[in-house]
Amino acid sequence: MSWFPRVLGAATAAYSAAVIAKPEVLTTPTGLGDSPASRTLGTAVGVRDLVSGLAVAFAPSGLPLRLALLVRVAMDIGDTVVLGAAAPDKATRNKIVGVALGWAALNALALLATREKAQEDEHWQWDPRWSDPSYWADPASWERERGDQAV
Repeated sequence: MSWFPRVLGAATAAYSAAVIAKPEVLTTPTGLGDSPASRTLGTAVGVRDLVSGLAVAFAPSGLPLRLALLVRVAMDIGDTVVLGAAAPDKATRNKIVGVALGWAALNALALLATREKAQEDEHWQWDPRWSDPSYWADPASWERERGDQAV
């Protein structure tokens, strides 16, 4: 079922490109108005969502795709809170919350659909040394570990 997250990512990217080209696509339905500040906010949200949508659409299967979807869910929940609080009235707030939570739910379902591929990542294990800042402070040690002799 790897097509489902890819379609969501592409749909997010397409909508975001429209928001970047014309911020009113986002600012009018959310009741944010047509001021320079609201257009800047709309463009910023569009750029953020374009990048995250492309990440979902093109991330390699497995852990990278699941992380991209997790980020999408978090951003949709953030939109629920931030844009919902900025709504000028209750009807607009309900619309914003409904749409943002709907996208969060769709992306969460896509995230759950990727669990069937979890066996691909079973060979990956956490190395406790990665928690030690001194390990990362000495790039030569971890570059030698992975076999990079260019150090």
